Amino acid sequence: MSVSFARAPMGGARRLLAAGTIASCLLAAGAAAPPARAGVSPVSWAVDIGVPIYNAARTSGTRAYLTTAQDKGANVFAIDAATGKVLWRFASGGTIPMPPSVGDTQVFVANDIGDTHYMRALDAKTGALVWKYTRSEPPQCMCSHHATLDAGLLFAQTDGHSLYAFAPVGSVPSRRLWAFKGDGAKLTHPVAADGIVAFGSADHDLYGLDARTGAVRFVARTGYAFVARPALVGGLIIAGNRGGVVHAYDAKTGRSVWSFTTGGAIDTRVVADRGGAGGGLVFVASEDRSVYALDAKTGRRVWRARMADYSQFAPVPDGNDLLVANRAGDLVALAQATGKVLWTRRLRGTPFSAPLAWRRTVVVKVGDHAIASYDAASGRALWRYRTRAVVTSPRPAGDVLVAGLSSGRIVGLR
Repeated sequence: MSVSFARAPMGGARRLLAAGTIASCLLAAGAAAPPARAGVSPVSWAVDIGVPIYNAARTSGTRAYLTTAQDKGANVFAIDAATGKVLWRFASGGTIPMPPSVGDTQVFVANDIGDTHYMRALDAKTGALVWKYTRSEPPQCMCSHHATLDAGLLFAQTDGHSLYAFAPVGSVPSRRLWAFKGDGAKLTHPVAADGIVAFGSADHDLYGLDARTGAVRFVARTGYAFVARPALVGGLIIAGNRGGVVHAYDAKTGRSVWSFTTGGAIDTRVVADRGGAGGGLVFVASEDRSVYALDAKTGRRVWRARMADYSQFAPVPDGNDLLVANRAGDLVALAQATGKVLWTRRLRGTPFSAPLAWRRTVVVKVGDHAIASYDAASGRALWRYRTRAVVTSPRPAGDVLVAGLSSGRIVGLR
C-alpha cells in the first residue's frame, strides 16, 4: 500500500476528516480535547540559573535534570518541575556539553578535564557524588557523547569511538565493566536486551556484544554506514543504514533474517509499534521522502506514506497513530495500521525536534526559538511559546514540559 501526501490547507474534506477524527476520539476516550489557548501564555513557572542552557533536560517523575557547558561553578542542576525550585547544584570542574542520563536513584554525567575522562554518578535526590570513574586516554574525549542507560547498564563513548560499560549499582562501579575498542569509526548509541548489546558503526558493520563481558558475539557486515541506534524487536536487531537498506539480524547469532531496500539513505532509528493498531510493525523514515511500515518478522512492506520532504527524526508511535515531522515544516499524523493521513499541520518553521506525544497533545520544537503544541486528535493548534533566546527541546516532568534557554532561564510549560 502506498499513500501520497501533499500539503493543503485544512478546509473542505480535510475539515470533515478532522471533525470525524475528533468525534471518534471523544467517543473512544470519553474526554474532551484540550482547549486552544490563543494569546494565553503556556508558561507555568520560570527560574533563572544564570548560565546558558543548550542541552535538553532529562526527567524522572516530577524532577528535571539539566547540564550546562561552562567549566566554572555549578553545571548540573536538579529542578522541581511542579514549582521550578532548584533542588540542588553540582560542579563537575569541567565542561559538560551533553545531557545527563537519569536512572531510578542516580544521575550520570560524563565530561573531560584535560586528557582525563570522568564518569560521575550523583544521588538523584541530593546531588551528592556517589561514585566516579576516571581514566587518562589522550587524545580521546568522552564529553561529546551523552551516556546511555539501558537494561541495567550504563554506556559511555569516546571520540576515539570506544564503548565503555558500567553497572550503576550503589557505590560499587568505581571501575568500568568492560570496554570495546573500535577501529576509529564512529559508533551509534547502543541498545541492550536479553544479554546482548547491539550497535552500528560508520565502518558499515553492526556489532553484537555479550552484555556481561563485552565479548564480540558477532559482526554483521554491510556495504554502508550505520548512523542511528538499532532496535531490538522480538529477538531481532533491526537497523537502517546510509545505503537505504533496513537489515534484521538474529540477536543471538547475527544471522541475517531479512532486509528491505528503500529509495534513500536512512539516518534515523527504526521504531516499533507500542501495542497500537500497528501491532507487529516497525516504522522507518527514509531520505526518499517516505515513511515505511514493515512487518517486523518478515520485512514485508505493509505501507508507504510519501511526504513533502524527508524527516530527520524517527517517526513517533502514539496510540494507534504515527507522528512525523518533516523538513518541509509539516506535522503529520498517520494511521499505524494503514498509513492513511489523519491530519496535517503547518508548523510555520522547520522542526528541530521529534514530535513529543504528551497528554493528548503533540509538542514540537520549531526552529531555534519556538515550541508549539497541537491537539493529537485533530492537529488543531493549542499554544505556541516564543522566545528570543535559543530554547531546548521540551521534556515532560509531572504536569509540565521543561525547557532550558540560552539566556539561562528554565521554564515549565503546560
